[in-house]
Amino acid sequence: MQKKPGFYFGLFMLYLTLFIGNSAQANDWRFPVGLTAMTGYSDVVDLHEDNLEAQGYSVDTSTYWPVGVSFQPYLLLDNGMTVGGGLGPLAFIIMDKSSRRGDDEDADFYDVPINGCIGYTFLPTQDISPYVKGGLMYHIAGGGYVESVTPGLFGAVGVEFLRKRMVGVGLEISYDTSKIEFEKFTYSDGRVRRSEKEIEPYKLMISVSAIF
Repeated sequence: MQKKPGFYFGLFMLYLTLFIGNSAQANDWRFPVGLTAMTGYSDVVDLHEDNLEAQGYSVDTSTYWPVGVSFQPYLLLDNGMTVGGGLGPLAFIIMDKSSRRGDDEDADFYDVPINGCIGYTFLPTQDISPYVKGGLMYHIAGGGYVESVTPGLFGAVGVEFLRKRMVGVGLEISYDTSKIEFEKFTYSDGRVRRSEKEIEPYKLMISVSAIF
């Protein structure tokens, strides 16, 4: 039986859990919470609008925001290594649609990305420190047009400020190669044609976080 991508992501997360549990050098948990802007999110919005138009609907109102909330806790070891995971940035789309037939309903989409990663903080004892991290990302996504999800690699570089204060500040640039496959509808020759389209929904991301 072929194992689904989520199975391998689960194994990776299990490995990180065991790594944390067996580490004798663990000394500091940190909890970044912030906002993340996603550059690839507009492709998902455009696909929903194009699909609705191809199916004979018009978009009356739409609700979406290309900035999501992220939570990226990690464990800092004495040697500067980090082990952690993350939730977000959370995203959603709600579009009210109507047609000449008089029927109307919502076209929706939601995305809850999760990741597991390891990294390195270059100046772990200083008030300002750059860092790098990398791992795997998986999107828990759903909606009327979602077909499947493919996990991808996740990498980031960033800088933390005020690290010795009660609340620090973090700036991060990250990249996610995960893909979501959607139904794609086009209208031509009096017919609605269906195909598939893969989108990297987040691609490049820019985050600003408060670190507790």
